Amino acid sequence: MIMPNKSASKDVERRDVRQEVTDSILARLEQGVMPWRKGWTDGEPKHGEPTPLMLPQNGESGKAYRGGNRLYLMSVMHSQGYDDPRFMTFNQLRAWEAGPQKGSRGYPVEYWERMPFWKRRDVEVTLNGARVQVLDVRSDGMAPVAVVGPDRREVPANHFDVRAPDGRMMRWVQAEREMDVLYAKHSTVFNIAQCQGIEKFLEARPFELPKRTEVQLDASMDGIVKGMQATGLQVRFEEQNRAFYRPSADMIMMPVPQQFDDVREFRSTLLHELGHATGHASRLNREGVVNGDGYGGPKYAREELVAELTSAFMAAETGIDRVDDNHASYISHWMAALKAKDGKHVLYEAAREADKATDYMLDAASRSVEQAVEQPLGKDRKQKTAELER
Repeated sequence: MIMPNKSASKDVERRDVRQEVTDSILARLEQGVMPWRKGWTDGEPKHGEPTPLMLPQNGESGKAYRGGNRLYLMSVMHSQGYDDPRFMTFNQLRAWEAGPQKGSRGYPVEYWERMPFWKRRDVEVTLNGARVQVLDVRSDGMAPVAVVGPDRREVPANHFDVRAPDGRMMRWVQAEREMDVLYAKHSTVFNIAQCQGIEKFLEARPFELPKRTEVQLDASMDGIVKGMQATGLQVRFEEQNRAFYRPSADMIMMPVPQQFDDVREFRSTLLHELGHATGHASRLNREGVVNGDGYGGPKYAREELVAELTSAFMAAETGIDRVDDNHASYISHWMAALKAKDGKHVLYEAAREADKATDYMLDAASRSVEQAVEQPLGKDRKQKTAELER
């Protein structure tokens, strides 16, 4: 039987995980390496080469990690050469009678929990003028009901008064809105490649690297562009030497594909500029786009980081492989942002904004595909209706 290290979770709680992750990203950037770089490989990936273009995910739930966790575990996959994107906690592994190999180093991931106001010691909940202890709250899709007192009475939540720490009195709904607290917690995960006794899991949940043809990749890229164009974005391709997004015109200007040495470089650059475009006031209204501070400023640096992470996340979501060598010129800007006083939060915020931008583009592409499918179907229906009427 594999026993957990009882002090492990407490150690993670005491650590400044965000700073550790930021420091690890900075260390890679200082070496000229973009740690979120991904790329398809032919055959078996080797240590140090780009690992398969996959989003890190929880092996048990199958859900992809998001935000800073996604970015950090992508960098881990790249640096360690992991070709399986699945990570699991110690308890999840133990449920499969597996565990980390001796000496394996786990990776901290951040998650958030909500503390309801009625659990706070500095908040007073009263019923008919008398203070009560709330033991539980149930809703079941209906108005919330609080369980109070030793007899576990159920009382509708709107019957209570709540005193805030500053003395203000408020009703239950307002207290939820103003005084519920989100707080960060951390757990440690291990990649499947680090685990022993994992055969039962692998047999039950086999994993194969996805393979996509150039035609499929071109179709994916085309769908993304059309989806963004449907939101009002202009995308122009001309024989010139700059790629940029101009917010005032809501327009992307790109060199023609033939000007790029590699089709992957073309896709990488286009995804980067599309990432900027998601920040337009009519879309996600991102500060670095609608109220930028110009080349070299802190807002500029943060926005460039968001666009680059969006490009990386989109590639991982869709299978579009990237070559981002030309984006290395931005490294100094990213490093300046991450070395600032609030650098650790800048990284996680940029990853969170990149998540939003990725979701936006994927949703836009999906809507575009749906509309393309519906249009010919609509014509067929009209033709059949006309034939029936005749």
